[in-house]
Amino acid sequence: MKINKGENIIMTLQLIKSDGVNVEESATVSYKIIDSTGTVEVVSSQTATYNATTKSYLDTLSPSASWTTQEVGSYIIVWTIADTTDDYNDTYTENLEIGIDKTLIDRIIGLVHENIYIDNTIFDSDNNLEQARLRIYSDPASVGTTSNVIGEYLISSTPSGPGKFTQWSQIKS
Repeated sequence: MKINKGENIIMTLQLIKSDGVNVEESATVSYKIIDSTGTVEVVSSQTATYNATTKSYLDTLSPSASWTTQEVGSYIIVWTIADTTDDYNDTYTENLEIGIDKTLIDRIIGLVHENIYIDNTIFDSDNNLEQARLRIYSDPASVGTTSNVIGEYLISSTPSGPGKFTQWSQIKS
């Protein structure tokens, strides 16, 4: 499983019975997350509950509450299974990769005015900018086109005299 650093992690495990058709509905399922060496527990045991709609055991792990020390890297999810009516292993493991979304990095770079294009401008009678569109591009060769746009923002301001404004906003559209 791959996720971006800081995002909630949707934990899901489905236990298919030996008949290959039915799923286990009454097991006790928990998980923990350990580092890639298998020695340091970074998230202590959490419980997943059975969800009849998805026919799997689910939990949402919020890094802000349960994994405040989360760093980019590789981890192992260790699932523990108990109280089953079928023969399952006691534990299952799954790889977890925590990364940073390149689009987010590109957007941050754009917001410091790299590979941007401003158009659709509206000015007041004092030639103050009142409104514009700002686009951020992942590729410098695409600036000013409709290709490779990774973010679009609506700029608006309230002018208060020549060269002045009382408010400025830049909102992602």
